[in-house]
Amino acid sequence: MNSLMASLRFVITSFITIMFSSALLMTQIMAAHAEVLVNINLQQPEHHIAKVTINFNAATSETINFHLPTWRTGRYEILNLANGIREFSAQDEKGNKLIWQKTSKDTWQVSGTKGKKIQLSYQVYANQLALRTRHIDDSHAFIDNSTVIMYSEQSRRQQHIVSLNVPETWRSVSGLNPVIISGKAVAHQFIAKDYDVLADSPIESGVHQFQNFTVDGRDYELVIWGKGNYELSKIAEDLKVLVQQSKHIWQDYPFKRYVFMVHATSGARGATEHVNSTIIQRSRYKFSDRKDYLGFLATAAHEFVHTWNVKQYRPKGLVPYDYQQENYDSLLWLAEGSTSYLQYQLLMRGDLITSKEFLANLAKRITAIEHKPGRKSQSVAQAGFDSWISEGGDYANNHSVNIYSEGFFVSWLLDFELLTHSKLNKSYRDVHNQLSKQFGLPKSYTEQDILTILQDLSGKDYHEWWQQNVHGTIPLDFDSLLAQAGLMMSYQKTSSSDNEDKSKDKLVTKAWTGIKTKKSNNGLTITAVEKNSPAWQTGLTLDDIIVAVDGLRIIDKDLDSRLKNFKAEQAIEITFFRRDQLMSKKLTLGAIAKNKLMIVPLPKVSKKQKALFREWTGLEFPESA
Repeated sequence: MNSLMASLRFVITSFITIMFSSALLMTQIMAAHAEVLVNINLQQPEHHIAKVTINFNAATSETINFHLPTWRTGRYEILNLANGIREFSAQDEKGNKLIWQKTSKDTWQVSGTKGKKIQLSYQVYANQLALRTRHIDDSHAFIDNSTVIMYSEQSRRQQHIVSLNVPETWRSVSGLNPVIISGKAVAHQFIAKDYDVLADSPIESGVHQFQNFTVDGRDYELVIWGKGNYELSKIAEDLKVLVQQSKHIWQDYPFKRYVFMVHATSGARGATEHVNSTIIQRSRYKFSDRKDYLGFLATAAHEFVHTWNVKQYRPKGLVPYDYQQENYDSLLWLAEGSTSYLQYQLLMRGDLITSKEFLANLAKRITAIEHKPGRKSQSVAQAGFDSWISEGGDYANNHSVNIYSEGFFVSWLLDFELLTHSKLNKSYRDVHNQLSKQFGLPKSYTEQDILTILQDLSGKDYHEWWQQNVHGTIPLDFDSLLAQAGLMMSYQKTSSSDNEDKSKDKLVTKAWTGIKTKKSNNGLTITAVEKNSPAWQTGLTLDDIIVAVDGLRIIDKDLDSRLKNFKAEQAIEITFFRRDQLMSKKLTLGAIAKNKLMIVPLPKVSKKQKALFREWTGLEFPESA
């Protein structure tokens, strides 16, 4: 019996040794063909630190500049990424140290490199969760590779293999292809055909909730880091529906596998598109409520649209990416604002959102733009070019537009133009289908290319329209625009009966100052003042601290609560601190609609209007609000 057991142990040990040796040999063979080998060591994640080692094939020049990008794809802003790099060193394949110097904030120049294989080694501090760049802690690591892995002009075109050393219980996922040995994926190892694919393919490693699914022969994975009030199976089922709706815009899929990465966390929010995946960050408690869940689905749809718009075709200024400086282009509104518009096409055509819910969102957008004076100061083309230096907050609202929100409205205008001039045969979806067909990477498109597509689709010259709506400030007439689809704006709390003329309903108003505030220790601090509002005309400004209204101390949580005691056109006295000096100003209150804006059907709707609504949304016309 002992002899039998010993023989069995020998056979098992020999088998394991052979299998391990084969796997090691296959890894070595792949490494020999790969031109760049990257190892990211995360064995002490609680300190937010990674040790990165990169091996490059023989250099062809005496000096090489290695770069860490100054921005990441999907966020048109210069970021302070290189500040997290420490303990940089370079050596050849024999272990001899190479001379190097840092020549700019994001460039390390290594000398004496010709004919030598080079190994770089450095430490990365990764604690930037909200920027969606790099974040490592004791539960996971999110790695946007462009913010962790350096490149040179020579290595940018070369194949990369990335290996991660992570805690034993972790699982690593990416839109990148896994390294395959003997028909099986090797854990924590990924391969990219070049640096551009690598830079646009983040890796998420850690302890996750996950679910795989297949739709029409393509593989998808939903990966969620963090606890929250989400229902994993519900999200997966809805994503199954969502990913099928791109057929209403494009006729192909540019991937065989796609990963939805989700961070259910506290504080961080937003999302970024990538070539084969997306990263979505959301409050862990913003999934269960229907309104919150629709917000999540809209974000997922937005990032999925980007799989084509930006990742398969993009403006000339972004082709190829220049990772070390700004990539200027006046068409960024089309890259982002049109994506915000088309995201609802996926949701509506998949019946993931109702017509009532869509119109409620549209009403919210209209309300926001009607209180955005900046749309009279800047065009969407200018906003696109200036995205790299754009600001948010009070100044942006009063003096700028946003490539997302205002880009949405330009896309809507263009959609209706095409629908009406083509008698519902062509739409804005066809523009994006043609952009994909004609200008897929490595090609790029210009404004003239879009104008040519518009003329080919409609038979109409769009140069004048383009100058007015893209290079000029947007002249929005929502009444006439909505009427084309049998709709109108209403501020009623409840809908009127079909026989009532809603357009004649008297508008119920409330007192309005144009101020936004936040509660502070001393009173209400002004965070925004709408341009040309009553407060603006009075001379109130950002950071004034309101302490009293009409001689009575402010005890309310916001100014609107206090204004319930006053009526429009009434004059009040505002007492406030500015530069620690107590001041007072008289303010005559304006008027604003008391109820939220609703978009509802017109009292009488024609078949033509209903047909346009159906072609616009893919939904049946709503017979009531």
